Amino acid sequence: MLEEFIKHKTEILASIEDIETLINEDTGAADNRLPMVREQLLSNCFNLVILGQFKRGKTTLINSLIGKEILPSSVVPLTSIVTILKFGNDIRCNIFMEDGSEKIVPPEELSDYITEKGNPKNVRGVRCACIEYPSPFLEKGVLLVDTPGVGSTFLHNTETTYNFLDHLDAALFLMSADVPISQVEKELLDTIKGATQKIFFVLNKIDNLTSREIDEISAFNKHVLEEMGFIVQEIWPISAREAIKAKTSNNATLLSKSGLLNLEDALSSFLSVEKGNIVLNTVIAKTKRIISQKLSQMALEKKTLEASEEELENKINTFQKLVANLKQDREDMAHLLGGESDKLCLKVEEMLRVLEEKEIPRIKKCIQSFCDNHPDMHPTTLRDEIQKIIKEEITRGFDTFRRDTEGEISNKIQETMNRFTNRSNTIINEFKTASEILFEVPIEHIEFSVELTKDNSFYYMIQEYTAPTDEEVKSILRAILPRSISRKMVIHEMLERVVSDINRNCGRVRYDITSRLRKTIAHYSKQLKNLGYDLTHQIEQTIQKGQLQRQAGSESTRAELALLANKASALKGQREMLDQMSGTINLMDKNLPASKKDDKNKRHV
Repeated sequence: MLEEFIKHKTEILASIEDIETLINEDTGAADNRLPMVREQLLSNCFNLVILGQFKRGKTTLINSLIGKEILPSSVVPLTSIVTILKFGNDIRCNIFMEDGSEKIVPPEELSDYITEKGNPKNVRGVRCACIEYPSPFLEKGVLLVDTPGVGSTFLHNTETTYNFLDHLDAALFLMSADVPISQVEKELLDTIKGATQKIFFVLNKIDNLTSREIDEISAFNKHVLEEMGFIVQEIWPISAREAIKAKTSNNATLLSKSGLLNLEDALSSFLSVEKGNIVLNTVIAKTKRIISQKLSQMALEKKTLEASEEELENKINTFQKLVANLKQDREDMAHLLGGESDKLCLKVEEMLRVLEEKEIPRIKKCIQSFCDNHPDMHPTTLRDEIQKIIKEEITRGFDTFRRDTEGEISNKIQETMNRFTNRSNTIINEFKTASEILFEVPIEHIEFSVELTKDNSFYYMIQEYTAPTDEEVKSILRAILPRSISRKMVIHEMLERVVSDINRNCGRVRYDITSRLRKTIAHYSKQLKNLGYDLTHQIEQTIQKGQLQRQAGSESTRAELALLANKASALKGQREMLDQMSGTINLMDKNLPASKKDDKNKRHV
């Protein structure tokens, strides 16, 4: 297996070098995509990305795989920066900044750079953190990548995770045993479905569950995943918390009970048998995409050189109209999207109005019932007790509202975004098809997608807002007035308090939901502004290059056409060779020894 991997790796590197020479000679400038692909293959590094919703235990799981609590973890959403662990003979913590600089920090200072508490909203400008650690698990070239959880209270953390998805080779998707798979998790899975050939599904936090309960939640999640199109042969139940305890205390019994050993066996088998083939196939696929894009550009340049002046002018004018129509479509959708935003905000208003109509009489009824059951309670004590009831009942009512509302608002936003994304893809594909017909060349498929960053937690506060001086006056009145009258004053005051408290909290929730809703749609609108930009820019650059070549004269044009034909033929030959190599690699994978194949199939996702 190793010999075959080295052989194919050498062949692919040679192919990349040839392709790079062809492309750079044609453009006159270096294309940075191929060097990145080559570096991935040379380093033989493999990104095993740990993904999941916030507070699923991703950081704790990484610490348990390493065998040491090197990454900070907490009971609140903590990780805010992508953090990469790689093998090193000594512990070394490298912080890479957005300005290109780098600094080395001691492990105890890591939290100042990679956590939300130490580096809120990434005010320090950290790009990523890389930690070298002498772990046997990392010696095989795997990079363990800790990502911020999606759907947390911090929108920027979700964005950070989505931005890293292009770099994953395999994913370890962490779910929690105490809750079913959520809508946020399903959306993340939809995003990575086509991005990797391997996903390990892990069920964490099995500490307090019985075997039957673990089986039930695993079966439920498996059903949901299969409905989404995943083939799930196994979900790995673990307790990352118990596993790290076991490793740090050298407790073999506790480690066995944690379930981590089974997951480690599956990961080790995968890394030793399948990892190499996935790396090779990933590099081949990326290289072939670059070739296809370059061939499209060459074909377009050829058409530009061959066309008559009149024909070329007509094509350019038509293309400019297509671009103008695309721009108008973008503006129209942005306008419509603004209207959808207003509709969703009105929906929030309606939901909060229903909440007020429901909660005010409910809480008033609770107060009245308490007063009826405590007819002899002193007015001041009664006031304090009723105030506690108001706080408890508002908390209970708004908690229920939050739980019921999260899914509904989330689904409505997702429905809106899906509708506009589908429309955007229709527009860009129509533009692509029209351009292909116009220039009579195939253009590489481009799909518009936007990674939605959603923050589904709703907040409310219950504050004391009666001024101390007012309360002093009321206390004096209660002391000098008859108890029956004082009691009526207290009840009347508290009943009015219910209305004002609920109104205030509805206002806070209204602002919170609508501001984050508009922020999400603004994020989408920003992406929409770039719809088709890469494609139009690519076509415009190629036409300009052809026009400049035409100006050099007919003889120069003929020489350029011959050169383009030779380079296109060479690139097609490279693509065919990569196709054959991919077939050989996949055939080799199918012909694994029976023991390896059986072990692999048991763990296939």
